[in-house]
Amino acid sequence: SVLCKFGSFVGFCTLPSDPQYFNDQGGSTQVRFQPRIGQLLAAATENVVSIFDVETDRRTHSLQGHSTEVLSVCWDTSGDYLATVSHESIRVWSLASGECIHELSSSGNMFHSCVFHPSYSTLLVIGGYQSLELWNMAVNKCMTIPAHECVISALAQSPVTGMVASASHDKSVKIWK
Repeated sequence: SVLCKFGSFVGFCTLPSDPQYFNDQGGSTQVRFQPRIGQLLAAATENVVSIFDVETDRRTHSLQGHSTEVLSVCWDTSGDYLATVSHESIRVWSLASGECIHELSSSGNMFHSCVFHPSYSTLLVIGGYQSLELWNMAVNKCMTIPAHECVISALAQSPVTGMVASASHDKSVKIWK
C-alpha cells in the first residue's frame, strides 16, 4: 500500500486500484517519515497533522490545536515525539498518547520551520523571521539568535556532526555548530 492523494482525500491505496481514503480537508503541505523505524508518517493538512501507520494502513492520530496552517513538521531522533510549526506557535506531541506535551507561542516572530537538535534531545531549533529560536523544552527557556536577512524557510540537522543548517529566502544557507 502507498499513501495516495486525490483531490481533498488522502489515504492508503494498493496501486493500481482499491484506494482507501481519509478525508483530510485541503492538500497536504508537509510529510515526514518517522526516523529509524519508519512505521509512522506525519502529514500536515491546513491546521491538522495526521499520523498514519504505514504497516496497518490506518490513521493513528489526528493532532489538532493550531489555529493556522501547519508549515513544518519534524521528528525527534527517537521517533517518539513530533514537533509541528505554524506562524503563531510550535507544539510538541507525544506519539504514545497523541497529546500535546509542550507549546511555545511565537510572540510575533512568525515561526516557519523546526528541527530537533542532533545532540540535545530537549532542544528544539525553530526558524522564524531573520532569527533562530533555541527552545530548551526541559526548562521552557528560549534564546534568540540573529541568523538571516529574511524568513528561515528550512532547517536540517546531522546526528553525525551535531550541526544544524538553516536556509533562508535571503538566498543563503548557514551551518551552525
